[in-house]
Amino acid sequence: MGTDAEQHELDRGALMPIGRVVELVRRDHPTVTPSSLRFLEREGLLVPTRTPGGHRLYSEADVQRILQIKEWQAHRLSLTDIKQRLLDRDSLPDPTALTRSFLDQVFNGSVEAAGQTILAADDLGVPLHTLFGDVIEPALIEIGRGWQHGTVLVAQEKTVSELARDIIAELSLRHAAPDPQGPVVVAACVAGERHELGLRMIVGLLRADGYQVRYLGADVETGILLDAVRLHPPAAVLLSAPLGADAAPLEETIAALVRERGPSGLPHIIAGGRMAIRDPQRVSALGAIPVNGGGLRVVTQKVMRLLASNPIGGH
Repeated sequence: MGTDAEQHELDRGALMPIGRVVELVRRDHPTVTPSSLRFLEREGLLVPTRTPGGHRLYSEADVQRILQIKEWQAHRLSLTDIKQRLLDRDSLPDPTALTRSFLDQVFNGSVEAAGQTILAADDLGVPLHTLFGDVIEPALIEIGRGWQHGTVLVAQEKTVSELARDIIAELSLRHAAPDPQGPVVVAACVAGERHELGLRMIVGLLRADGYQVRYLGADVETGILLDAVRLHPPAAVLLSAPLGADAAPLEETIAALVRERGPSGLPHIIAGGRMAIRDPQRVSALGAIPVNGGGLRVVTQKVMRLLASNPIGGH
């Protein structure tokens, strides 16, 4: 995982010289050189921007494309196969259209095809954060609104939710770091919170970035969470809490975590979910750090930056 400054450089869409790109790509592929990138360009796999003086400049999308090509090369795909995959990926509809296709297939009864639509996009190298944050999350939001307004049946809502759960699990396994060395994170939905898919996706993104995540699922009693914290002392505890008048489960959980303060200090207690979105002041007053707004990717980056800047929350 890069530093805050490095991530900011990518987030803001800055163009980077070839040396900087080589430095970034070498973290995952140490043998990459400027000549490697020029070879990809000669083969038509990469088209960097050129300055008036002829110097190559690369975007974040170029960096991600290079990383995907190197991954395919590591799996011994030929240049011909890689070219075809890139052509197929470049012809994919945008995330909004993918969401629409996914939902249309589900509503038309083609549940298996809907799942394959997402998994095929992953096969072609669409980033995990895009599939989670720009395809699956909007689909779930649309279904939830339809259910609230009576335009989506409960049976349809449950079908989409269960399919999304399966897809999230599959994608998370595909992308999990094989030898995670990052901080330990315990994640759970507090008692009474059964909407777990958002937290599942955050967990998948953290695992892909090398975090050691112990995920406990939905509707977790405080005692079970404490057992996990004792077994795997974490740098952070991620909690998802429901929106409602009764904040007792979240308050009870936070109080119990504070009492469990270990010799290294108190882990970050980070709360998301509907309560953090609608009432962040209340979450802060209870003693947790609310993360909300900006979508799944932004929330995940906030968690990563918080842990990178201060591995243990207090003393």
